[in-house]
Amino acid sequence: YGSEHQTPNVDRLAKEGLRYTTVWSTPICTPTRVTLLTGQYPFRHGWVQHYDVPRWGGRGLDWDRYTTFAAAIRDAGYATGVGGKWQINDLRSQPDALKRHGFDEHCAWTGAEKGHPETEDRYFNGYIMTNGKRETVPYGPDAINDFAIDFVRRHKDEPFLFYYPMLLAHGPFGSTPLNKDKAPTEKAEQYAGYVTYMDRLVGRLIDAVDEAGIRDRTMIVFTGDNGSSTAGTLNDEPYNKGKGQRADWGVHVPFIVRAPFLIPQPGLYSTDLVDFTDLYPTFAELTGAKLPDGVTLDGKSLVPSLSGDEDPFKKRNWIFSQIGDFRMVRDWQYLLDNQRGCYHVEADPLQTKNLFTSKERIVPGRRDRLQKILDRFPPN
Repeated sequence: YGSEHQTPNVDRLAKEGLRYTTVWSTPICTPTRVTLLTGQYPFRHGWVQHYDVPRWGGRGLDWDRYTTFAAAIRDAGYATGVGGKWQINDLRSQPDALKRHGFDEHCAWTGAEKGHPETEDRYFNGYIMTNGKRETVPYGPDAINDFAIDFVRRHKDEPFLFYYPMLLAHGPFGSTPLNKDKAPTEKAEQYAGYVTYMDRLVGRLIDAVDEAGIRDRTMIVFTGDNGSSTAGTLNDEPYNKGKGQRADWGVHVPFIVRAPFLIPQPGLYSTDLVDFTDLYPTFAELTGAKLPDGVTLDGKSLVPSLSGDEDPFKKRNWIFSQIGDFRMVRDWQYLLDNQRGCYHVEADPLQTKNLFTSKERIVPGRRDRLQKILDRFPPN
């Protein structure tokens, strides 16, 4: 994507699959992951801000109200597993939450639990729960990655789904097993070390799929759950810190899909628009899973896009994101928010020139079209 930091294994996915250029999450992690799991926008599922259930209390994601893609796919006959961070239920008071949300097996960092400081550690001496058993492991990301690889090997002869919300490269920043003997002290170096180690873990999982002999019938999706938590450069130009930001750079994330059985030509990129509600209907179409009755899914299946179908009516012409009461929608060139902001983000990605009152050529028409889309959504 133009970052100066090298990620050879993520790049390998792109060379063997399809790289998307315009994909939106939400600006912060838990709303993005709930959107991914439910196929619904935040104004429907209610997670409009970050909320850490084990730390702050509450019921969390309610399986009686929301059917995750994992539950639907498990009901279609797939073995299901999850490895990584959860945070959206308190697994002390709801020990069966992951199973109720559709996961047969789990290896999770539960999130920092109020009154239990040991649960805050996710990296060195990480506090991890594996199929109900809690233990401290030498390095949390390694334990979860090993679990994911073992899951692939054990289920290679049957249909399976593995959801992998990785711990890296989230703060708190520090060292990794690769650089702990000469631990970096500057945040930028620490973050770079996290990215390097994340890429290494991605590579191990790709290798496990390939060595299991299931490469040609397995889809791997790689993405991020919010904009970068640090500022940096992109294509040799300064790029803003994105996490939590109400702007394109707060939600514009990498998105790479390797699916040899579906993508006709590897190594290309796509300008098709995608947001995180699209994954649920995509997975459902590919697995034959039944969509939940009476539930509005906001996304659109990516199967036509991935397979090279050029019919524009099968694809999106806008994407949406939300944090709190702030909402924004964009097409390929223009972004409109509900705070009277309008930007030509293709030409002005850092949104330096507000065109909301502009009468320049096509701006009013594009602005009005995007406003109609915003207006059709219900309040929170």
